[in-house]
Amino acid sequence: MLTFTSTQLESWVASYAWPLVRVLALIGSAPLLGHRTIPARVKIGLALAITIVLAPLLPAGQTPALLSAQGFYTLVQQIFIGVALGFSASIVMAAVGLAGELMGLQVGLSFAGFFDLQNSLGENAVGAWLTLIVSMLFLSINGHLIMLDALARSFQWFPIAGPAGGLPDVHALVKLGADIFATGLALAMPVVATMLFVNLALGIMARATPQLNIFAIGFPLTLLLGLVAIYFCLPYLEAPLVNALLRGVTGMTP
Repeated sequence: MLTFTSTQLESWVASYAWPLVRVLALIGSAPLLGHRTIPARVKIGLALAITIVLAPLLPAGQTPALLSAQGFYTLVQQIFIGVALGFSASIVMAAVGLAGELMGLQVGLSFAGFFDLQNSLGENAVGAWLTLIVSMLFLSINGHLIMLDALARSFQWFPIAGPAGGLPDVHALVKLGADIFATGLALAMPVVATMLFVNLALGIMARATPQLNIFAIGFPLTLLLGLVAIYFCLPYLEAPLVNALLRGVTGMTP
């Protein structure tokens, strides 16, 4: 007859509960997997499936008790590590969204904004379009597989029963947050510079021919030339987007 004590049962539950917390934190903050349109049941089911596969492969060690002071610290630690892993991959999506906002603002498509379910904010068509492109690129470079591989390796870098300093580098996460603006501005710079020259030309035309109704022709001309600029700049955005995605997914490694 199989018998076990309450201590053994608690240890077995903890060996699955702590990895589950980290996996849930990653899925909640990761790109695509953490999208609000994905039902919570699907996210929890995926997290349970990943945990069942990963838990038996984790390094052996004394896991903290669930209901203890050490257990509370471990809970915070696992949430922080999972969010950090997902945040480093999501940083590229935020940068591309910022680039799309800058492009749409200069082109004039910010008037045709809509509600973004992912960020609970208004987003223009250019931003949504670029986000869709970078999502497809993320899947094409197997970013989701790299993310899961980094999750599995994170239990070796930051073990559950590891020392108190077993946390990702906070300074590196802050630097990744600052990269949002640098990457977004670099992606949007060709279109922004083109629209700057277009607006200067329209200003000169307005001064040279005051009888010209610049507002009647300025908006459609700006929209047309802006779309043309995006069309010609699009082939040159592939390499920066792929590099940014690779930097984001590799930024999950210590």
